[in-house]
Amino acid sequence: MRYFNSVVIKLWLTILFIVTAVLIILSVSLMGFFNSYLKSESGHTLKQQAEKAELVLTSHHDQSDALTYVKELIENPAGIIIVQNKSDLDDTYEDPLKQLMVDEIKENDAFDKVFVKDEYVVKDIKVNYQDNRHEFILIGYPSQAFNHEDSGIFIYQDANSMDDALNYITFIIFIVAMLLLILTTIFAFFLSNKITKPLLLLKSAAFNLARGERNNKIAVYSRDEIGELALAFNKMEQEITLNISKISQERNLRDRLINAMEDGVLSFNMDLEKQLQNPMAEKFLDDISQEDTDVLSKLVNQVMQSDETIYHEISTFNKHYVLIISPVKNTTQGQNNGAVAIIRDMSEEKKIDMMKQQFIANVSHELRTPIQMLQGYTEAILDGIVVEKDDVDEFLNIILDESKRLNRLVNELINVARIDAGETTLNKEMMDISPLLEKNIQNFKQSAMEHKTTLQLDLQHTKAVAIDYDKIFQVITNLLDNAMRYTKSGDTIKISTYNDTSNLYIKISDTGVGIAKEHINHIFERFYKVDQARTRGKHGTGLGLFIVKAIIEKHHGEINVESEQGIGTTFTISIPLVDTAQ
Repeated sequence: MRYFNSVVIKLWLTILFIVTAVLIILSVSLMGFFNSYLKSESGHTLKQQAEKAELVLTSHHDQSDALTYVKELIENPAGIIIVQNKSDLDDTYEDPLKQLMVDEIKENDAFDKVFVKDEYVVKDIKVNYQDNRHEFILIGYPSQAFNHEDSGIFIYQDANSMDDALNYITFIIFIVAMLLLILTTIFAFFLSNKITKPLLLLKSAAFNLARGERNNKIAVYSRDEIGELALAFNKMEQEITLNISKISQERNLRDRLINAMEDGVLSFNMDLEKQLQNPMAEKFLDDISQEDTDVLSKLVNQVMQSDETIYHEISTFNKHYVLIISPVKNTTQGQNNGAVAIIRDMSEEKKIDMMKQQFIANVSHELRTPIQMLQGYTEAILDGIVVEKDDVDEFLNIILDESKRLNRLVNELINVARIDAGETTLNKEMMDISPLLEKNIQNFKQSAMEHKTTLQLDLQHTKAVAIDYDKIFQVITNLLDNAMRYTKSGDTIKISTYNDTSNLYIKISDTGVGIAKEHINHIFERFYKVDQARTRGKHGTGLGLFIVKAIIEKHHGEINVESEQGIGTTFTISIPLVDTAQ
């Protein structure tokens, strides 16, 4: 059946149908015309014969001889019946065909005109003769050759004698029709190919264009409607290719921009199916739970129905997201086509807000303790509660210690503020770090003797390094101070150095109480204390290690810690031998 979908076949069948219909109508018309013509000519010939018979009968005096002559003249192949008086029709004839004709003359009222009105009558009659159906032409001609008014001459001839002529004409028409059909078929295929070949090229090019393939220009062979169609298609393909190129460039630019966004972009259609999502949105979908996903679907559906923008927050284990969900409208119809969600990771901002709150609380707490002690001991002296010199000296020493503690806390806060503001600058110089470490050890000798702690120094490095002397001195001081705080009598604190081809390594190890595993990843955070206590005494402010790490990273180095409770702790510092900032 697919062949009937071809334009060539349809056009050929259409032309063939039209030509066949025309030939059938023409053939039928010609056959009818020739049949009528032959019958008319036969009737005219029979009339001429009747006129001759009438002339012979009226010109001869001997009617018997005239009748014999007329019958010999006309009969074979035609037959003649001469009725001198209408009563002759009642006679019986030996020839059965003549008897049939006589019966027809008697029964057919049309032949009464011959006897009554003296008019010429021609009739086609059909009779059964010799077990076959025959068609005859029977004419009636009024005669004046006899003394009776109701006399006439009737001549009949078998119309089947015209079949040979009609058959020959039919054969000629059939041959001509076949030749015309063959010529029509050839012409139809030629015409259809001429018309459809460009159309097939257009169809193939259109399918290629639909698949996104580039076509060569379609050749234009004529300037008719099909040629103009090919020109229009070439122009259309050029415009489509240009527009596709522009759209592709714009889409690529859009995708790059969306993928480069720090915010997530998630687009939905009216069926809540995802249409567009960038890597940030994919990460968001991976982070949230199934319950949060269901909430997101409900919010998107609500936005598409209410036509309003919705703000929503979703928090996971370690992330905090803010969602802005807005409807997407069709600019032409003004109807919603879906919704788009902008996903912003506010985890850092949330963390910073919490750190600010925690910072304020910690600073307030750390400052309150020494200030209260300064105020309390000063008031005790001023109010005369203590009057003995030894007691006053003790109170003044406590006030001095708390003042130093307060000064150290303020300095650490200033350092932290500078680090956060990025204002920490380094004055690097190439130097041997040995003198710096020896001075640190010398500063802590008195404290080590008081705590009965052993200090050891093992220097095995051979390379100089670019450092800021004061900042690295502060680092080593903070680490030794921590080690002194968390060691007991009899413990050992050791500073050792060595280097490889890339880095200088400084290790500060102790045999103190150690750090629990759950605290290892947090000890470099600001205000973090292993025992979580904020009291005076051995416990620091929780800012020392934060400052240490910031200074080491400023030197493009690293600091790592290894510790085990009850065994001790080791801090390892690595500083590049080559100053990467230069």
